[in-house]
Formats: sequence, C-alpha cells, structure tokens
Amino acid sequence: MGLLDFPSPVSWYEGAKNSSLERKEIDAFVSSFYSSIITGLWSFGAKNWLGLGQVSRDIATALYLNLSIQETKNFLTITVPQALLEANNLAKFQSEYKTK
Repeated sequence: MGLLDFPSPVSWYEGAKNSSLERKEIDAFVSSFYSSIITGLWSFGAKNWLGLGQVSRDIATALYLNLSIQETKNFLTITVPQALLEANNLAKFQSEYKTK
C-alpha cells in the first residue's frame, strides 16, 4: 500500500466481473464513472479555479477522445457536456493510432 493510492477502475471491473454481475451492468458502472470524471473536470475548468480552467478542460477533452475508442467498440457509453463536443474545442487535438 502506497502513500497515495488512486482508485483503479480495472480492479473494480475485475471485482464486479468476479461477483457475477452481468456485462451490461459492468459497462454501465464503468461508463458512469468515466462520464462523471470527464464532466467534473470540464465543470472545474468552467469555474477557472486556481487559474487551471483551460488545463482542466483540455484534460477532460483528451480523456474523452481516448475513451471514445471504447465507445465505438460498444463497451462504453460516455455522456459529456455538449460544449466539450464543439468543433472549435476538438480541433485543438489530434489523435494518432498505432497498429501492430
């Protein structure tokens, strides 16, 4: 056990899987977890607390773009603020996918 332990969605997923929850329930739980993190970061950025407004919004956008890959595989359903999906916000980011 470290000095500072961060929650691990993977371990939650494995724990839920081992407790015989159905896949849809697991997917809903993981989806709601990530949706709340992204929305929280975006809302924090809107308040511009501690001068970290744009940084927080950029983190939320990058997290959404990374997780949206799982959305196309029908694993996650991510719910985010509409402003995050605006073209001028997404245009600042570029995703590159490496194939083996």
